[in-house]
Amino acid sequence: MNLRIEPFDHHDVTSFDCGNESLDRWLRTAAANSAGHGTRVFLLVDHDHPAAVRVLGYFAVAPHYVVRTEVGRRIARGAPERIPAILLAKLALDRTVQRQGLGTELLLSALSLMVDAARRAGGRLILVDAIDDDAVGFYRHHDFEALPSDPRRLVIRISTVASALDLPWP
Repeated sequence: MNLRIEPFDHHDVTSFDCGNESLDRWLRTAAANSAGHGTRVFLLVDHDHPAAVRVLGYFAVAPHYVVRTEVGRRIARGAPERIPAILLAKLALDRTVQRQGLGTELLLSALSLMVDAARRAGGRLILVDAIDDDAVGFYRHHDFEALPSDPRRLVIRISTVASALDLPWP
């Protein structure tokens, strides 16, 4: 496979099927307009066959914040009342390539991009709203912590991600 992460830009996503209809539908109907709403969408694309570029996955990110009282004490320590964050709004992988390690690769690409964005524009946390219990397990496996107020909303410090990925911070 010849894989690349690319910004969403008129790619053909009609055959994308991650097994979750709401994530599939969002990619087909809302992703193209998301930039106007403050969200950026990136695709995992296979360029093995230039005539038929195939979308294997995607993620969407948006600026966000979380109120200090919503996060645990350890995460909130030293933070302002409204903690600047980046929301990993969507992350999905086509069924045909699931359970092959590409989900982790896609997440790592998203995290790297978010660390870079935070270095340029600010931010302290990365948030994700897990769509189901399997997704909660996936993010917890990658060191995200559930918020005390909502077990499906998970968080990780950007500094933690930068250190784990050996990226410059701040």
